[in-house]
Amino acid sequence: MASLFPREEHAEALFHRILSNPGAEQQLYETFCMEQENASFEDGGGAECSFAKALLQAYENRDISALTIALCNNTMFDLLRTAYLIPYRFHGKNGGNPRLLTDANGEVREEYCNAVSARELRKFHDIYRQHLSVPRAALYLADGSHLRHKYTKDMQVREMYSPSRRGVLTLYALPDTVEQGLTEAQAYNIVWDAFNEIQQRCPTAMVFYGQDTGYKLQKSHDELGVLLPLKEFEHNILHHLEQVDGIVLRCREEMIHQAGKDSLPL
Repeated sequence: MASLFPREEHAEALFHRILSNPGAEQQLYETFCMEQENASFEDGGGAECSFAKALLQAYENRDISALTIALCNNTMFDLLRTAYLIPYRFHGKNGGNPRLLTDANGEVREEYCNAVSARELRKFHDIYRQHLSVPRAALYLADGSHLRHKYTKDMQVREMYSPSRRGVLTLYALPDTVEQGLTEAQAYNIVWDAFNEIQQRCPTAMVFYGQDTGYKLQKSHDELGVLLPLKEFEHNILHHLEQVDGIVLRCREEMIHQAGKDSLPL
C-alpha cells in the first residue's frame, strides 16, 4: 500500500534549525498535546477501530504523517506549521489559503464584495495609503487559516481549515528556489532565520511561503507572505509592517547574493 504522504526530501537541515532553536521543542510538544486533545475521527462510533487501522497502516508504510494524523489530526508538517516552526504553504494569489480579498491596487475583488465590511475596508485603505511598500511587494486584505487533516470513518483523509483570521497580508517576491534545484524543505531552511525573527517580533502573525508561485517580467519567482491579523495588530500595524519589511528585505538580499543578481529583477 502506497504512503499517504511521501516524506519531504532533504529536510535534515531544516530539522536541525528547529531543534537548535531554544524553546522549539517545548513549543512543538505543547502544540502536539493541544492538538491531540482536540483530535477525533468522523463518526465517533468507529473511532477505536479506525485509530487501530490508521496506526497499523502507518507502521506498515513507514509513513510518519499518516501516524501523526491518527494521533492529532495533523501531518508532520501541519504540526510544525501549527506550532509556528515553519511557514504555511502558499499556493498562489488564487489559492484558498490565504484567500486574497483585494487586488494589488487595494480594491476588493468582485467575488468578495459581500464578504468585506465597510469598517474593515476603511481600515485597510487607511493602512494601504500610509504604508509605502518595498519594491516587488504588495499589500492585500486577506483571510488565513490553519490547515489540518483527519481520517473519515472509511479511512479517507479529509482536509479541514480552522476559522479564518482576517488581516493585512504583505506579499514579497523572492528568488526562484525551484530553479536552483531546492526542495520545499530546503527553501524553508533558507528563509528560516527571517521567518523565526518575524515570529519573535509578531508572535501571532501567519507566514506563508510559495515555491515558484509568482510570475513577472517573464520570470518565475518564489513568494513569502506575512499576514498580520487586524484584531491583534490594529493599533500598531504600521510599525509591525515596517519591521517585517526590513526582515524580509535582508532575507531577499542574502538570497539574491547567493543566487545571483539575475535571480530576481527588481
